Amino acid sequence: MQAKQRFTNVTLVTPIGEKNQDLLVKDDLIVDIVDRDSSVSDDFEIYDGGDKYIFPGMIDVLQHGFLNYLYGHAEENCAVDNAKLLPEVGVTGFLPSTPCLPPEQTRELLNNLSNDIDKSKEGARILGIHSEGPCFALPGAHNPKNLRNPSVELADELIDATHGKLKAVTIAPEMEGSEVFIKRLKKDNISIHLGHSGANPEDVPMFADWGVDAVTHMYDALPTYPADDTGVHVLSLTDALIAEPRIALGLICDGIHVHPQLVELLSHLPSDRVFLETDSVKGSGSPVPVKFEFYPGRWCTVEKGKASTYDGLLAGSSLTSIEALQNYLKYSKKTISQVSIAASLVPARVIGLDDKMGSIEKNKFADFILLRKNDLEIAETFIAGKSVYKSD
Repeated sequence: MQAKQRFTNVTLVTPIGEKNQDLLVKDDLIVDIVDRDSSVSDDFEIYDGGDKYIFPGMIDVLQHGFLNYLYGHAEENCAVDNAKLLPEVGVTGFLPSTPCLPPEQTRELLNNLSNDIDKSKEGARILGIHSEGPCFALPGAHNPKNLRNPSVELADELIDATHGKLKAVTIAPEMEGSEVFIKRLKKDNISIHLGHSGANPEDVPMFADWGVDAVTHMYDALPTYPADDTGVHVLSLTDALIAEPRIALGLICDGIHVHPQLVELLSHLPSDRVFLETDSVKGSGSPVPVKFEFYPGRWCTVEKGKASTYDGLLAGSSLTSIEALQNYLKYSKKTISQVSIAASLVPARVIGLDDKMGSIEKNKFADFILLRKNDLEIAETFIAGKSVYKSD
């Protein structure tokens, strides 16, 4: 393939709207957006997009697994193998995420996963690691035996174990020691996500002051207060998070974790406030049901279109990124351009990479997907200007 490509007969999905223009790619970068009748040098190879959308590659910052692997098991090549497959569901960058791990195994498992990242040369970009926990007030589906208190020492342990590849940590910030834990992580530009928390809603602005910049799976494992007898609405944690403009809200948009009407409610916020994440586990993307052991004694059943559960408790999802895109467009009534901000640009911003990826803009990586306009299914996925997946 030539180093210079001109994508024509496409509709570019950009943060400021749809553009019926051509995309110029040189090597691995978008070098320009030009009118269709403009002339460029003859050494650009013409690619006819067949009147499809060019949509920015999706970035999943909370993904516990896909198909044959759960990253918390840290099997050799788990992230490497999945990186090759994820372009099929529109993912061009992701954070393999780990659950609350046994304290004696944390370093080994994170070290193994970090080494796996170093080996990845094909497919979706592995952008770092997301440690979901172990500092939780509410374990949810995680093993309660593995919960730990936040401290500077624990922050250093997580950073060292991931060899500097830690990009995000989810924490219940009301726990004692959270402030110093968060501020230590922020020194390394690590994104801090509030989750599995029963915090006092009035403390949310303080948490943002400390460095909390996102929420892990909004509405899930974030309980509300019961109504009192005054007739006044009781301020909930999710209300306070919606009201805090410095915090972006992660959304599992499968229609199960969050009611579609709540999705529509969130969509009325400014476009930079909501981002899509899958929280997917082993078996997601599989056409047949998959059963696996989340942690010793806890078996999950994963089935397409349904939540991952054990004993009726939500345990991650079977959601894929392309399904999240399609659902968000349907539930939110947003435009395709606004959906791209939630699927790609805000996740990139949350982990500090929006200067390089997350949107169809000049000087960013040429990571994008061709979407059919009639059904929003993926026709082809490009990473660094190269086709890495093409549908049958």
